[in-house]
Amino acid sequence: MAEKFDHTVLIVDDEEKIGKALGRLMKGIGAKYVYLESGQKALDRIKTSSKPFSLILSDQRMPGMEGSVFLEKAKEIAPDTIRFLITGYADVDAVTDAVNKGSIHRYIAKPWDNKILAETVRTGLEQHELIMENHRLFALAKDQNTKLYTLNTDLKKSAAVHQKAIVQKDKQVAELNARLEKGFENRNYINEMEALLKENQLLDNEKLNSLYVAVITELYEQFQDIATRNGFEMPEDIPGG
Repeated sequence: MAEKFDHTVLIVDDEEKIGKALGRLMKGIGAKYVYLESGQKALDRIKTSSKPFSLILSDQRMPGMEGSVFLEKAKEIAPDTIRFLITGYADVDAVTDAVNKGSIHRYIAKPWDNKILAETVRTGLEQHELIMENHRLFALAKDQNTKLYTLNTDLKKSAAVHQKAIVQKDKQVAELNARLEKGFENRNYINEMEALLKENQLLDNEKLNSLYVAVITELYEQFQDIATRNGFEMPEDIPGG
């Protein structure tokens, strides 16, 4: 039996001596137990228990409520609890009915062998562990799926916001480029330079004409170099020279 679960077995039998004997057997395999002498008291205990019992061992023939009836009702309250019915051969019809209804997982025939019964109970407790572990994993997967869905939704919203911002920035950049291009087209930089130089009395008309010649000569030499490298010939005379 795995140590990660704190197992408690519910023993229901109208004969206290048998109930206590079964309890000692449960302690021998490392499980706690609760003993009750009737099906009704056991049902009340199941309803008020803080956590489900790992396994129920119930006798079939009890006054007031038979074991098969009790286990059928116990299944409705605590479906994850493993249910064993202890019965004699005379009760085969009741056992068959209980099996068909799914109210018991296994039946223990009287008289039983303590060693075999202990091993059978261990197997039942392991089955309960698997059921509880499956519930835990399912809850974990459901929680993770919820978190992933929320994250995916947030990412889509964030991407939409960023995309809108990018579109807006692209629009602003396009507008700035258009304004700059329009500004370059409408400006006469030669006249602006000339006005600036004259305004600051840096050049008179004679010096300004010399500057024009120098600029044109420099441009001509650059074009001539480009033409030579590309197999063209430039005229020898410099325009305006």
